[in-house]
Amino acid sequence: MTELELKSDERLDKLLIDDLELIQNPNYFCFSLDAVLLANFVKPKGNDLVLDLGTGNGIIPHLIQAKFKIKQIYGIDIQAELIDMARRSVTYNNLEDKLEFRELDLKRAVEFFGRESFDYIVSNPPYLKKGGGRINPETSVAMARHELKCNLEDVIKASSQLVKYGGKVAYVYRTQRLAELLALLADYNLAAKRMRLIYSRKDRNAKLFLLEASKGGGVGLEVLSPFIIYNNEGDYTEQIKEIYYPEGNG
Repeated sequence: MTELELKSDERLDKLLIDDLELIQNPNYFCFSLDAVLLANFVKPKGNDLVLDLGTGNGIIPHLIQAKFKIKQIYGIDIQAELIDMARRSVTYNNLEDKLEFRELDLKRAVEFFGRESFDYIVSNPPYLKKGGGRINPETSVAMARHELKCNLEDVIKASSQLVKYGGKVAYVYRTQRLAELLALLADYNLAAKRMRLIYSRKDRNAKLFLLEASKGGGVGLEVLSPFIIYNNEGDYTEQIKEIYYPEGNG
């Protein structure tokens, strides 16, 4: 690891894979289990060029690279402070030749990268519409949760523009907006191919889903077995332990 001097309120969190650590600041949006679930749901190939839209502090690219040994992953975000954390995490983890982060509005990403530049695109978009629910007073957290700077269609449109024909995109999102997401995928020539519902407990309704789509793909959606986070005792299930503690540190 490279020496690192943390800024005020920053901390280093272990990712429990490849001895990686990530810089986080509680004044900004810190990564959640959603990102971990998405990083373990995707199926990129080693030579794929991967892009994370709205990368935040870079958690998903770090996890994907560690799990799949991808040659090159980009992450973009509109917030300069988060990109700065992501870049310093890359340096600290000695991954400069694998991960690259840029401060960039996803609505302008096609101007920067060019059309159909990536094999695989991932995103953990803001879940809430601008007028839905209380907006967090912390701007960074509010932007991560609410559609203040981009909406779901912006994410789907950018994904379709940037992914190659036959390439794949993957998201983690709220079930209450599943129908909306599926309709937008169809509008932008992205065919849903693989989906998994996420349940906090087996006796609760699913609130999240993971979905992979293919650009120009035909009909046919595979719905995987349910993913359950907590057991009856309130502890993590074996499903979670297998991905959240991949090296047996649970």
